[in-house]
Amino acid sequence: MLTVKHSIALLPTSKPKIPFSILSYGAYSQALNCTFTDLQTKDSVANVKCWLVVKGDTVAFQLSQQDGSLSFDLKGIFVSPKEALIVYTHSFYQEGKFYLPYFESADSIRKTIQLRAQRIQEVKDIVLRPYLPDTVYASTTYSVADFEIGATGQLFLLTYEKNLQKDAQLQVVEEAQIEAVLPLPERASALKRDFRGNVHVLTDQNTFGLVLRDSVFALASIPKDYFFKYVAPIVDTSQTRFFYSSYMDIYPAFEYGCLDQLDSVYKSILHIQDDLMMELYRSEYKWVDVRTKLWAKNLENQTGIDAEIYVGANYFTQSLYYEPVYAPLFLVQDTLYIFDYPKDMLRVYDREGKLLKSLPIYHHYQAKQTGFQKNLQQDRKTGKIYATYQQEGHCYVGAIDLKTGEVRQKVKLAFRYVEKVRIHDNNIYFIYRPFESTQKKFLYKQKLPTTQ
Repeated sequence: MLTVKHSIALLPTSKPKIPFSILSYGAYSQALNCTFTDLQTKDSVANVKCWLVVKGDTVAFQLSQQDGSLSFDLKGIFVSPKEALIVYTHSFYQEGKFYLPYFESADSIRKTIQLRAQRIQEVKDIVLRPYLPDTVYASTTYSVADFEIGATGQLFLLTYEKNLQKDAQLQVVEEAQIEAVLPLPERASALKRDFRGNVHVLTDQNTFGLVLRDSVFALASIPKDYFFKYVAPIVDTSQTRFFYSSYMDIYPAFEYGCLDQLDSVYKSILHIQDDLMMELYRSEYKWVDVRTKLWAKNLENQTGIDAEIYVGANYFTQSLYYEPVYAPLFLVQDTLYIFDYPKDMLRVYDREGKLLKSLPIYHHYQAKQTGFQKNLQQDRKTGKIYATYQQEGHCYVGAIDLKTGEVRQKVKLAFRYVEKVRIHDNNIYFIYRPFESTQKKFLYKQKLPTTQ
């Protein structure tokens, strides 16, 4: 086993030295192709740091891609057995090394390396027996389909009697009292909270914003295109700055940036991209029929956008292999935290968009075993950020340590198969109806322990 001390010593301290000739037995390979996988799950492992060391000198460095692969070009590097060494490390897995085997000159070395997870942290599951859930909203007539929480704890409930598409209504509840009941003129689908904390009702055709006029709540219609173009992209605000994203669920990359209202200057903060998904996305163009290629090329000539993107957006996004990229941004006081999951990094910025530090994260690894969900939650009252997990019908919530990126303990909700988790003022809110029960869907809250 290679120790951390030894692996650090192999890191290049200056420009890599590439030897012009090294005595050998007359054999070398054209390339070294490595693939890193998880020993238990067989999943590909990205961002494995790998060094090629020849006679004590680091001659090349690579980082594994999203599919776990990397390649070293060995042309012109003559090595003999026991002279060329591959060293690899990863913050979540045990590090290791291996020597290049003897190959003929025309061959390429292909090696699959199975990584064993090392238990750097033990995540404890806490069962909150003393803290039984409290019923926040219960009705014998209406079920809760969706909800949002205001800054002062005000509840906005999307409720329905029998069918959400026909008899939905928006209820405003404050201090256990119903302040308003507003029928919806169109078929409702969900509630969405914007960067200011305002609640909007999404329907098939429009978006309705909730406004307060002369102490009376009312719904104001907002064109759906306007809402998703000018309001939804804004993630958060800090004094005079708007932090926005160019995220689209049909494209595996987007940009985070900020807008200063004082001088109207746009500044790019971070480009997010899932490299493997992007490669598959663009490759879809190769397999479509000629008519589709002509259609995409005509659009490319009209708009300047690559034909591969048109095909990927219309065809690959409909396949089972496509997963939208997930990298949420949160503002905690005056600090930005971007969870760059495609690169396994937590990026920390100041409010001006200057990078302060980057931390490796791996609480999302082995999602099949841990049940990690792409659904990070922020308690806007305390500023804490939580990761959510699903295992055997149980939902777990774990606070993320923003100094290390670790999840040290997880809280288990009392009920199974809950819907829509939100966290506010150190309480977990969720929708639940007992299995095979005639009860309507109620809204509950469960208190988090003080250790969270």
